[in-house]
Amino acid sequence: MKIRPLPEIDLARIAPQPDDMKRRCLEQMRDGRPPFSYKPVRSCLADIFNVQPELFGPTAHTEWAVIDEILNRRCRTEDELLNNRRVARGLFEFALSSGVSGRRHEFFPLQLGAGQKVTYWLPMILAVDDRPHAVFIEPRRSRGLTKEGRRFAFSMMHERIRAADEDFADVGLAILGFHDGDTEKRPVRLFTDEGVDLYVLDELEAMVAATYRIWENVCVEREHDTRKGTGTGPLL
Repeated sequence: MKIRPLPEIDLARIAPQPDDMKRRCLEQMRDGRPPFSYKPVRSCLADIFNVQPELFGPTAHTEWAVIDEILNRRCRTEDELLNNRRVARGLFEFALSSGVSGRRHEFFPLQLGAGQKVTYWLPMILAVDDRPHAVFIEPRRSRGLTKEGRRFAFSMMHERIRAADEDFADVGLAILGFHDGDTEKRPVRLFTDEGVDLYVLDELEAMVAATYRIWENVCVEREHDTRKGTGTGPLL
């Protein structure tokens, strides 16, 4: 059977845990689609963060009304629109208050020895408080990144962005999480890698490999239980 990849936020929060806790968390993972997606707000990030076009001069920040109109067109339900709008508004106000601007830069996924690829970064470099940063956005309200999960994500960012390319050796690493806030927005929580004891690549590889071994077992057991329950298992 084909084992579906774990969402990167789930991989980061589960992989650093002991194996027995990994299994418990993975057993709680559910099949099927989530009730809504954050893809609409992701499609607006270049506008929200004032990512500058390469062939032209500096441009002004996009107005909130333009971003809101894009969200209205791309969200499928009222619930999706509400959640995307609250995240987008938080990011928009953070970008304005911190003077964020950026330029586009594609970072290829980090290929791991376990056969998995991860992408804990946006395709851009952002100036936050006048320092360039690679950024990952974590919008979840539940089952999001713990302190160890952020350590895991920062370590992946370091290996792919700083360790792999000397041009980015001094770039800062940032994760943007969110407070719950009010009905209009979720204020941004800025986390950086300053003072974080990063994992080395061998540790990351081992954690990912162990997580996927357990995840494969969980998926096989779930498939077996499903076949037993529906009577579609092999005939004896």
